Amino acid sequence: MRLALAVLLAASSAAAAVPDKGEGTITLLGGMRGVFPGNGGYLTEQGASHQVLQPAGMVSFGYQYDEDLHFKIEVGYAIDRYRIAGCDLQVRTVPILLAIDTALVRGQSVTFYGGGGIGYSLNTGTRQGISNEANSTAAYLALGIRFQVGGPLAIVLEDRYTLSSAQVDAQSQQKLTVGGNLLSLGLMFHFLEPDEKGKPTGR
Repeated sequence: MRLALAVLLAASSAAAAVPDKGEGTITLLGGMRGVFPGNGGYLTEQGASHQVLQPAGMVSFGYQYDEDLHFKIEVGYAIDRYRIAGCDLQVRTVPILLAIDTALVRGQSVTFYGGGGIGYSLNTGTRQGISNEANSTAAYLALGIRFQVGGPLAIVLEDRYTLSSAQVDAQSQQKLTVGGNLLSLGLMFHFLEPDEKGKPTGR
């Protein structure tokens, strides 16, 4: 009981979120993408194999409108490789997303948040030197934690699942998952607008 009360008091006395109201943000994330459901038909058809984990990265430009709303524009880059005898398929994916997140639990230097976004995924599949573009819509949900390090810097740990699929191999009618689960770690830089009024100036 005493422990629960102490946690409640600590949470209620928290001074600010990460980021705070009126701040712009730039976030750089990198990690591994996995869980590609629905690709079994393609793997069987082509006699292909696919590693469970694939690299991916994301850059986000955001603005903390108020204590609850953090608006973002996100651009990512991911590569998948399907091993096929004599003619591997390489898939390059560039998601462009409009997103929003909100604080679920807020502490003085830690924020646990949830969010999501929707947009477009630019997908290119290359096999035997021939490229095939197959763009698609994309939507995701995410949970993450931001840790204030010092000054304008925070560490971000995020897990998101993106729903998106496309027919990226011109030699097959099968659609492949170009989204999936992304667990990423990165840095957030948050800063005040130069003309922000009502913020302490230190003078």
